[in-house]
Amino acid sequence: RSALSSMHSGGTQTFSIVQSSIRLHIRHVCFPRYPLPAFSITRHITSVPEIKPSIRPTQTLDQITSSLIGADLKQMTKNILALVHTKNQILNTLARYYFEEPGKMFRSSILLLLSRALNEHNKSNSSLSSSLVLPKQLQLAEIVELIHTASLLHDDVIDNSETRRGVASVNALYSPKLAILAGDYLLAQASVSLSLLRNHDVTFLMSTVIANLVEGEVMQTAAVDTSSFDKYIEKTYLKTASLFANSCRGAALLAEASPELTDAATEYGKNLGIAFQIVDDMLDFVGSEEVLGKPSGADLKLGLVTAPVLYALEDRPELQEYVDRKFGNPGDTAQVLSIVRESRAIERTKQLAIVYCQKAAAALSPFTNSSARKALHDYTIHVLTRVK
Repeated sequence: RSALSSMHSGGTQTFSIVQSSIRLHIRHVCFPRYPLPAFSITRHITSVPEIKPSIRPTQTLDQITSSLIGADLKQMTKNILALVHTKNQILNTLARYYFEEPGKMFRSSILLLLSRALNEHNKSNSSLSSSLVLPKQLQLAEIVELIHTASLLHDDVIDNSETRRGVASVNALYSPKLAILAGDYLLAQASVSLSLLRNHDVTFLMSTVIANLVEGEVMQTAAVDTSSFDKYIEKTYLKTASLFANSCRGAALLAEASPELTDAATEYGKNLGIAFQIVDDMLDFVGSEEVLGKPSGADLKLGLVTAPVLYALEDRPELQEYVDRKFGNPGDTAQVLSIVRESRAIERTKQLAIVYCQKAAAALSPFTNSSARKALHDYTIHVLTRVK
């Protein structure tokens, strides 16, 4: 965590949060030349229009993604393994641990699909390979995976998690100290790769992501009140959506996209990232341990207040005493799980995620119609229907 903190070179990220009785507004002030536009969420949703998927009767979304960027993902993994290689045998094993059996690679898949959509929109860049992804965009995807995996290594230590992706976590298999050092090493290699991009704007954006990760983790673990929707969304942006938003913006900058398209790419990543985390928080209450790879109520056991609890509080104010003691008494987790499941909280949380997915889908409107754009649109549905 000390390495994460040291990456924050003094730039401050400011949130202006204004809440009325109906809407909560947040503006994240990013790089002055490329500010993130303001966005809002509707807490009290009366009806939610359906997001219609693209019509592909013969192929799943995974198959479409594989056909579009499968070769890029394989090359990305190969490049990462080469980048993190070291003569230190122990560190080499730790650094490669999660990349030799990679997970869903959701963030890098979104980035690569967005890169294709941007490049197909431009159709004039002579640096394009047959994959329709620029070499520097592929390199950015590698950086995204390094930063994300480093955050997982650190999170598992903070949360005392014994498993990750269905296997023993690094901190459980080796030690918390080695897990922290492995995460630090991945961040260092991400920094090396960032410097080789030789793009100050993208370097700023990705350095901001690392700073945001630390800020979000401190909000979550320190004595900071996150039991309100404004703080919940702020923390969600810092810990999850910042990586989506800033990496998508970076891909647009590397494509030399227009300001309109750059803002659209940022909006897509930001809203998809927030929706992704909201659904993740919902699954903690409705998912099974066999599918999730962790027991239900894991967030409650860590004392975390997420959207389902916040919505349940509006109907069941007696939950506040559980929140105040961070669900720390024997039986609290089971009791709160039962209360939340019996309330309207799960459905309202799902509706909130739908609103953000709608915003992400709408952000794609300036893009030229293409297979990559359709896949990005379908990912807004996948985020809502995923079970793990």
